[in-house]
Amino acid sequence: MSKDTELAEVGPWAEQKLAALTAYLEFYTTVLKNQHWCKKIYLDAFAGGGMANLRPKARVPSEDIPLWDEPPQPEQSHLVLGSPRRALEIANPFDTYVFIDADAKRISQLEALKAEYGQSRRIVVRQGSAAEEISRFLSPEISKKTHRGVAFLDPFGAHLPWLSVEALANTQVFEAIINFPLHMCINRLATVNPDIPPNWRAQLDSFFGPGWYDEVYETRSGLFGDATTKRPDAAERLLKFYSAKLKVAFGHVSKPMLIKNTRGGPLYYIIWAGPHRKGLEGANHILRLGEKLKR
Repeated sequence: MSKDTELAEVGPWAEQKLAALTAYLEFYTTVLKNQHWCKKIYLDAFAGGGMANLRPKARVPSEDIPLWDEPPQPEQSHLVLGSPRRALEIANPFDTYVFIDADAKRISQLEALKAEYGQSRRIVVRQGSAAEEISRFLSPEISKKTHRGVAFLDPFGAHLPWLSVEALANTQVFEAIINFPLHMCINRLATVNPDIPPNWRAQLDSFFGPGWYDEVYETRSGLFGDATTKRPDAAERLLKFYSAKLKVAFGHVSKPMLIKNTRGGPLYYIIWAGPHRKGLEGANHILRLGEKLKR
């Protein structure tokens, strides 16, 4: 299929993340399908446009191909269903779908998606930052007595304020499936030099809340006085730190699932957090499947 330049582009590893999301949404709505007392909400805070171009895996030259063979045709990406479409197409749908994105082009694509599914799904499209729109959406009408929900938090980079995650947890309504971009972003922002650029430090302060800096850096006394350096296990400490904060906020947190690139390098983790043990059991089972999910 030819490439549509209007669509976002994602790497091959996105299939595993999206497969995990789909599997959990299927599990979640199946468990609640006969619970007619509650309205089920799916909230996608970084929704994108509903479709994306999946970049092909990098081709590795083969010694079996003679040099005089015809040159290969340029690789073409193929379309992959994004999180909004996957959520809309599960067997037991949610009562309400909330799609948030800051980009006007993606909002236009989401509005087209809303028109496409409008007769069978209740869809709310909101343009703005995840933080602003989550805050606006969470109202007194969203109550644990009448609602249940799943929030998919898949930021590009570290643009997911901890205050927004905590606000979702405080409702006791939402479970969250979170992209924790440790190796793609966070570990790069937390530079080897402890004097992090102010805008990078502000981004990490927003993402983690207080306390993260001491997980990354340590100060030791030496012959020439005190010196602050980055800990060798800083990445592992940040993963544990964030997971612990999620557990305090939500009550339960899954074992993280590592997403790798096509060469086996670590990229980010998918973490589930929520108020119910049943959800934890389902999430841990699904996330343990790892790469088997995308096969």
